Amino acid sequence: MDQEQTILALAALAQPTRLDTFRMLVASAPAPIPAGELARRLAVPHNTMSAHLAVLARAGLVTAERR
Repeated sequence: MDQEQTILALAALAQPTRLDTFRMLVASAPAPIPAGELARRLAVPHNTMSAHLAVLARAGLVTAERR
């Protein structure tokens, strides 16, 4: 991981909901957790969770999979 990617990752994790989301996903690995379930568990609106997941994805910390 280069310096720019490291800065993006740390910046993404500097927000409490994103950090909690990332921790939840790591703890459940390799089993995925649907975005709606993450939103429910963290008590945030679905559109807010979608925005948080987009930030984590841009930082290279998560990937999306449609089912």
